[in-house]
Amino acid sequence: MPTPSTPALRKRWRWIAVTGTAFAVTAAGITVASAATTSVPNVRFTKIYYNSPGTDSRSNTSLNAEYAQITNRGKTTVTLTGWTIRDKTGHTYRLSGTLPAGHSRIIHTGRGVDGRPNGHRYWQSGNYIWNNTGDTATLRTNKNTVVHTCTWGRTGSHTLCGGPAPAPTRTSASPAKSTSPSPARSSTSPTPVRSSNSPIPDPTPTPPSMPPIPTAE
Repeated sequence: MPTPSTPALRKRWRWIAVTGTAFAVTAAGITVASAATTSVPNVRFTKIYYNSPGTDSRSNTSLNAEYAQITNRGKTTVTLTGWTIRDKTGHTYRLSGTLPAGHSRIIHTGRGVDGRPNGHRYWQSGNYIWNNTGDTATLRTNKNTVVHTCTWGRTGSHTLCGGPAPAPTRTSASPAKSTSPSPARSSTSPTPVRSSNSPIPDPTPTPPSMPPIPTAE
């Protein structure tokens, strides 16, 4: 019975080797892609107070009662340098430093000294950032990767951003703060609207009244 020639055997084993190598490379590529999709740090918006209490006077106290809170829900410290928080209009705050696992950081809209109190930062804005009538907050990494978004509608004063961002709701035609004797923040109100880009300086800024939220560096 004739036996296969040596060249034929070599060709057959070459084909098997090439096929096995290609499969290994493909499998490796799938593994890397999967790891890349799960490498985004687990930092999330956990509260946004978009409608500060009282009259929209644009005083520093009122501005600092409006804030966004982010929390590191992962197990390791995350470096936030170069990360950004942005509203729908494009107002952008740049984060810095690190956020340990399980800790939060609060970014107030108004002026203040970063780190006073511990875990608090300040946008240093003279205008409101977050719209009462609906807005979206977006958290991005230093590579412009979207980590989390939080969306709210025209009702209420704050959101906990606990789950997937809800669609803006328009169940009420009345503006926020309808029970207040002062005009609400809306396009028809004579009170300055948050979308204005011309800051009004506060000649005597006062320390903000901080919310009782435990934070740490």
